[in-house]
Amino acid sequence: MNPGIVTVRTFSLEDLEAAGRFCDAARAQDASIEPFSQRLPVIATGTRAVLELWRVAEGEDGELYGIAFAAFRESARQPMFDFYAAVHPALRRQGLGRSLAEAAVSSGAALRARVRDDSTPGRAFLNALGFAESSAQLSLQWIARARPELPEMPALRIRAALPRDESALLRLSADAWAGAPDTFASRPDEIAQLFGDEGRVVLLAESEGKPLGYLSGVPLGRTLGIEEVAVLPDHRRMGIGRALILHALRNEQGAVLSVSEANKPARAMYKSLGFSPTARRIVYELRRGEP
Repeated sequence: MNPGIVTVRTFSLEDLEAAGRFCDAARAQDASIEPFSQRLPVIATGTRAVLELWRVAEGEDGELYGIAFAAFRESARQPMFDFYAAVHPALRRQGLGRSLAEAAVSSGAALRARVRDDSTPGRAFLNALGFAESSAQLSLQWIARARPELPEMPALRIRAALPRDESALLRLSADAWAGAPDTFASRPDEIAQLFGDEGRVVLLAESEGKPLGYLSGVPLGRTLGIEEVAVLPDHRRMGIGRALILHALRNEQGAVLSVSEANKPARAMYKSLGFSPTARRIVYELRRGEP
């Protein structure tokens, strides 16, 4: 590796392929780097991406050796940006991380970041930028061995969601996460995007024609990345979330998801389904002007 002089510049969509190579190369040396290479194109081309805050570190060889990106979120407490920054392990402690993060940190926006709890450099980096710990999330993995049987719930119907279900999914997302401090409701454009991504899994649970919950996931090779499982508050602990997950796993070889460490009911459910923890991530926040 001989990058020569490395320069921080504004990100361009033309950098997506090089960003994927950077992620794969950096993760080979440091597993704490998030596997964003597959999802970055979706994030970068989505309506939440604030590309003016994105930065990359480019070497004289034309390859990328660092990246920082942000996506807007409408949280229950205040508008916030999900933020992530990574530098190739061989080039750390040279100020690249701070330079990559400068645009987002100096924007005055509230930022939210995640880092593995065993990543001492990552946690020190966020602390140095003024972030503070707020919560924790667990990464869980399921590997197909003995598949749990689908429960008999004659009154519940689970089917693939269709584009005509967009309004129902939007209401479900808003109602399911209302008042939850550590979650973010989906926007109409994101619900619509669920039906535009090839291979995406979107399941709808309903009873007597009334939507009660949904699941969305994205294929990651032979593994399903479960992004969201939402059930209306009045219908929780009735097996609806469990039924959605089991339905989604019927033909999968594996699955991954993340869950708030404080969400004990969800953690218990996932454990009963055979999910096991693979990593713990600390959620850091940089808030602005909030009491």
